[in-house]
Amino acid sequence: MFSLAERSCAAMLRQAQCHQHILVPSMYFLAKAMFSSPSTPEKKQHIVVALGGNALLKRGEALNLTNQRKNIADGIASLSSVLKNNTITFVHGNGPQVGLLALQGAAYQKESGTEAAALDVLDAETEGMIGYLLEQEIDAVLGKDAEKRGVVTLLSQIIVDPNDKAFQHPTKFIGPVYSKVEAMKLGKPVKPDGDWYRQVVPSPMPIRLIEQQLTAVKLLTNNDTIVICAGGGGIPVILEDGRLKGIEAVIDKDRAACMLGKSLGADGLMILTDVPGVAVDFGKPTERFIRSASPERLKELSMNFPDGSMGPKVESAVDFTEGRNDKWSMIGSLKEATQMMNRNRIKQDVNQAGTMITNDHGSDHLEYY
Repeated sequence: MFSLAERSCAAMLRQAQCHQHILVPSMYFLAKAMFSSPSTPEKKQHIVVALGGNALLKRGEALNLTNQRKNIADGIASLSSVLKNNTITFVHGNGPQVGLLALQGAAYQKESGTEAAALDVLDAETEGMIGYLLEQEIDAVLGKDAEKRGVVTLLSQIIVDPNDKAFQHPTKFIGPVYSKVEAMKLGKPVKPDGDWYRQVVPSPMPIRLIEQQLTAVKLLTNNDTIVICAGGGGIPVILEDGRLKGIEAVIDKDRAACMLGKSLGADGLMILTDVPGVAVDFGKPTERFIRSASPERLKELSMNFPDGSMGPKVESAVDFTEGRNDKWSMIGSLKEATQMMNRNRIKQDVNQAGTMITNDHGSDHLEYY
């Protein structure tokens, strides 16, 4: 027997079908949705994808919009299959971009005497700028599917601890690369980054996305909307006298992606950068890339992964996966994202792409290419 509500819906559907061409098509679709049996499509995986700032702007490239647009277009094109088949939350880096804005602000301050914007404000600026560029390319790749699912950029305030030791020991690279001679003339903290030098700033650990924004992200991702958030690691804020206040820092985007993924209950974490994967003795004749590893074994190799570059990536991947048997992480090249995802999907090492961090093979698992 049908309930009264079901009989009413059936009558409503028959009436709407008779008149949909001239009267109320919206009533037809509403009735159909209410009365039809729900479909049960295969559940998508929810993946947090962390895009490195250097994957969006290649090392040594001029910090101009043309280069960034091209790199972002290439990156999103390489992610097209991942985007179409999964629920995606993007986190992106902003090191080159926020560094450039800081340099521009310093130059203007020197010229005009006007106070330059603080780093937290520059973080917010880069979230909008990079989010806008990412949205355009996602729309271009997904077309009608983007209209159906929705694509949105969310300014993201992330709580940090004002007493974090990172404020005494800056490690986060920002801005362009310099020769050693150029770097010594900056008058700012610098550290080697490969063959070059870059400015470093404090990078405190993210504690949590503020609750009102986390609620919004959950609502969006639960409905398969593509969300771009925690850009540049998010806008670092502290609680002071019961209100939020920005603080001078740049949160590492990989740590923010891990924190966000755990808060959202995501299935996987993909950390995409400009190198093929995680390696021991990177850049040396004895260099070996890791194909897959347990979180425990990767932690044992931590001395191979320096702060400010691969270190936070590995720590974040381990943190996301460790003790959570149904979760996985991958680190690799943005241009090989589809191969990495295919390998994970079929649970076989068919595609030689990226480093997978998994609990599937026990705590002692470590395999090299």
